[in-house]
Amino acid sequence: MVYLIYSTSYHLLEDELNKIFKDKNDIETIDYNNSNINEIINIAGYTSLFNDSKNIIIKNFDLSAKDLDILEKYIESPNPLTTLVFTTDKKIDERKKIVKLLKDKKTYINIKPLNYKDISQRLMDIAKKNGYTLYINDANYITFASLSNYDIAYNQLQKIFLYYNKPCDIEKRVLENLISQSIEDNNFKFVDTVIKRNIVDAMKMINDFKLLKIEPLVLVSMLAKEYRNLLISKDLYQKGYSNQKIKDNLGLLDWQVDKLITNTYNYSINELENKLLDLTKLDYELKTSKIDKYLGLEMFILKG
Repeated sequence: MVYLIYSTSYHLLEDELNKIFKDKNDIETIDYNNSNINEIINIAGYTSLFNDSKNIIIKNFDLSAKDLDILEKYIESPNPLTTLVFTTDKKIDERKKIVKLLKDKKTYINIKPLNYKDISQRLMDIAKKNGYTLYINDANYITFASLSNYDIAYNQLQKIFLYYNKPCDIEKRVLENLISQSIEDNNFKFVDTVIKRNIVDAMKMINDFKLLKIEPLVLVSMLAKEYRNLLISKDLYQKGYSNQKIKDNLGLLDWQVDKLITNTYNYSINELENKLLDLTKLDYELKTSKIDKYLGLEMFILKG
């Protein structure tokens, strides 16, 4: 049997592999980056004298690879003693012949990302399975703090299990303390996303921040600080200052200065000055309640 599984989630992929393989100790895993179609087919097609069955996982498979016709022939007449699973996190062109072949055999599996409700439900199910009680509001908190990313949410839940180390009711106080760092990291990620003008992702993150009740003024302050550093860095860099001098001037680390210099190429001095003026105006409007807090932030982002 030959499978092709597409998933951008490690844990969802693992769940699917567990359905295919009952004993995961008897599996040969091959990284496609270090192999090729011919080698894989030779391994899959080989039959031992004892007719032993084989389980093979090919990770990082690339459907733009050469010699796919060889794999197509194998799919049409596979070794009955071998279960061969190709996995990839790269978007799949379902018009390809090889995908159509596997669709016909019902062994092409496209694992779509979970929405936040499904993630929260899974978290509660996992908690229950391990003897813990996780309430819906707390599951939602973990989900939104993880920006609706199942893998991140799953890892956060495992961190909570380690804290308690025995089945019990999960307390909101403990949960918030353990996940607070993740929320702070998400704030910095948001700033980086806005600076890079990734409007779509930034707007998605704002929706999560609304549910987490993150204060927009905090985000505005962080954005203003980053744009200020960008403006100073660009001005000093254009005047011939070295990265080391810029670092000393701003009191930052080497990697922070390198990132700033890289991001300055996307802005002119005039643009950065206008961004700071817009944020100063927005800060005033938010503090005087002249505009809805999240709406004001969204309008700033949509300017690009």
